[in-house]
Amino acid sequence: MKILAAILSLLVLISAGCQRETLSVPATPAESPTITVTDLAGREVTLKQPIERIILMRSLGLYELATVLGDEVEEKLAGWDSSLKTGDLDTYEKFVTQYPRLEEVTILGDILRDTVSAEAVLALEPDLVLMNTYMLNRGSKTVERLQQAGVPLLFLKSEDPFRDPQKSIRLLGKVLGKVTEANAAADWIDAELQLVFSKIETIQGKIPTIYLEAGTQGPDKYGNTFGENQQGKTVNWGSVLAQLRCQNIAAGSISGLYGMGVIRPEYLITADPEVIVITGAHWTAFPDSLQLGYYADRDQSVKRLAAFTERPGWSELSAVKQRRVHGIHTRFGSHIMSFAAAQQLAKWLYPEEFKELDPEERLHEFHQKFMPVEMSGTWMASLDGD
Repeated sequence: MKILAAILSLLVLISAGCQRETLSVPATPAESPTITVTDLAGREVTLKQPIERIILMRSLGLYELATVLGDEVEEKLAGWDSSLKTGDLDTYEKFVTQYPRLEEVTILGDILRDTVSAEAVLALEPDLVLMNTYMLNRGSKTVERLQQAGVPLLFLKSEDPFRDPQKSIRLLGKVLGKVTEANAAADWIDAELQLVFSKIETIQGKIPTIYLEAGTQGPDKYGNTFGENQQGKTVNWGSVLAQLRCQNIAAGSISGLYGMGVIRPEYLITADPEVIVITGAHWTAFPDSLQLGYYADRDQSVKRLAAFTERPGWSELSAVKQRRVHGIHTRFGSHIMSFAAAQQLAKWLYPEEFKELDPEERLHEFHQKFMPVEMSGTWMASLDGD
């Protein structure tokens, strides 16, 4: 009996010891969920989920990010550059007015001038840093520094303004958990573009000529026009025009970084384009520029547009004589609202064929459906008032 009692006591002690040992082993922490995607530079990227802190390396990309995130853009944006504030002030002010915290977002250096430090980016502890493939293609040292530092980069794309913005927001939808929202916007835009392309395919006859200039410098000094980049590809507005059944008079004569350069006035006068388009925005460093955007006044925009026609020799141009001189927002050439460029340019090039299309009404609908801010201001203008 004593032996049995001793055995039972020993078993109790062993059991108690085993229990104490199990409790002392720390629990293995659950691994954070991730997502792996292929970005638009062809890189396989693994990102943590959910993404809470985003750096927008070019703040002009706010259009795409806001389309996908909606109101969440205010809480998730951790850093950006100053390009939106300096190159599209109306949009900056529109968003800051609705989302005051955006005014406090950390401003980083200019990646196009290689003034962004990896340390400054890492200090913001981003879950995602949004880039564009043109930054990679130009051999940016900043990109190299960020890659070496292990920063979570995701490359979007804007070379083809009628396709790449949709690809970009679809990718953003995947990594930000907003697939439904992103796909809805992209599908809507694709349908709007198809309204133009399907009709253009049926148009016969003479191809109209066009000259398009960035209205940055104002009437007194020629701004950039758009041809091919250093790799011989049409990008930005050059790509827009190349897809709209028109003859861009700068094609073949302008080549440079980002496909931009200044045309020779003598060449322009000789070419005598049938349509002239000046792009506008609110560039803070250029007070004489054509101002278009959320706070632009139509009468003032038309008045400034008319001043371009007073350049030497322009009074003899066919486009000026027939008042086929127009203004359009510069960001339509490379961002998510490029459908508005396709529709408005098509209507200016082929007014009879597209007389039923109302690009401004479609732009309003896009804002109502997909943008977190309301449509306002003037984004397109014409000397003829249409």
